[in-house]
Amino acid sequence: MIRIDIATLVFFYILFSVIAILVVWAILGYRRMRGVSGSVDNADFIWKCSICFHDYIDSLHDDISICPLCGSYNKRESLKN
Repeated sequence: MIRIDIATLVFFYILFSVIAILVVWAILGYRRMRGVSGSVDNADFIWKCSICFHDYIDSLHDDISICPLCGSYNKRESLKN
């Protein structure tokens, strides 16, 4: 049988836990960076409430949208002058 001191056991437990957390963090960071470069431009879905000035995303409506924060109706304003 292998004898391990409790301090050594705690050290290896903390070491492997930190390594696992760093690996998961690196994988999630890589996925996020990869997703940013291949993402679709969502500028058409970004709305700004005219009452509370809350920015939100609504891809379901084309002309009128409801603000999720205050519930007011917002009309899409044309950017062309």
